[in-house]
Amino acid sequence: MRATLDDIGLKYGTDKASAHHNYLSFYESFMASLRDAPITLLEIGVYQGASLKTWREYFTQAKIIGVDIQPNCKQFESDRIKIELADQSNLEHLAQLAATYGPFDLIIEDGSHMWEHQITSLRALFPFLRNGGHYIAEDLQTNYGVMQAKYRGVASESCTDFLKRWMDVFVADDLIELESLEDPFLRTYGRAIEFMTFHRRACVVRKRVPPTDWRVSLGPPLAPRPENSPRVVINAHVGMRGDIFGPSGYVDEGADTYTIQGLALESEIHGLEYRVRFPDGAWSDWVGEGAFAGTRGQSLPITGFSARLADSLHQQFEVQTRGLFVGGVAVDARGGADCIAPSGARLRGLQVTIRPMAQTATAAGEAQP
Repeated sequence: MRATLDDIGLKYGTDKASAHHNYLSFYESFMASLRDAPITLLEIGVYQGASLKTWREYFTQAKIIGVDIQPNCKQFESDRIKIELADQSNLEHLAQLAATYGPFDLIIEDGSHMWEHQITSLRALFPFLRNGGHYIAEDLQTNYGVMQAKYRGVASESCTDFLKRWMDVFVADDLIELESLEDPFLRTYGRAIEFMTFHRRACVVRKRVPPTDWRVSLGPPLAPRPENSPRVVINAHVGMRGDIFGPSGYVDEGADTYTIQGLALESEIHGLEYRVRFPDGAWSDWVGEGAFAGTRGQSLPITGFSARLADSLHQQFEVQTRGLFVGGVAVDARGGADCIAPSGARLRGLQVTIRPMAQTATAAGEAQP
């Protein structure tokens, strides 16, 4: 039977083992699958090299980079361990490390324990973690009690408080609007993780960045669209999914699970005006092309919409809309009329078509018996 990670840690005397902090038994629950993989591991804080030796024995194919400010740590270099002298409070040093050795599968921050250094390292290095990789912040007990005086430094918040703010954005899902956050790190990574879990004196974060998709609605249109009608483009915000782009004048997520919370329209004639209806029956203000009507991140599904043309275009064009509502109900409207399901159901798809008036008259004539 192979030795456990804690067995190895006890052999080398690292304080991460069960004789002290007892991190390793917990870490092994997500590190075991990487044991024989060719990973890249970065650890900030070398001290006497015990944890580096532990990683080297446990991860049989790993490239290990140890970072410390003390030159005597170079003695711990070996065939798979590289020691870099760097200051974790220096953004230039961290950027050079990331550019040279990244991306990383595991990052363990066990450096100075100064609050500012913990947060700086997290902000600077997390972007260089592979998707599915783990960032570990250790010895967070230094953020509390009698240890605060020694480790606070110039920081206005502790690393634990920063992690709690991050956790709020992650747990709240779309109830907190990302655009309202001042912190660019939290705007980028607030929901780009699979989990954040706190252990005694430590925190582990698994990165999970969804692909940058700018998803395009590629299904069939909701209604026939004449070939010579002016082009309409829709950008809709869909709850729990993000934005979906409709370059051909329609969007539909294809399932009742995902409903629209807001939208913006643009057209070749630059004369569309539109508004949306909220769950309580209230309407947004009318807005012009390119403006966003509705909400993002507030869990307010749209229950209807209207689209009309500027007065100067009424003699040349007519706007027609189709809404697809939860339950499969389709509703058509034209000339700026409200597109609402009789049941007040939520909107899951929509199409906006602009017809030249001559074509509209022809279509109406052909429809007569």
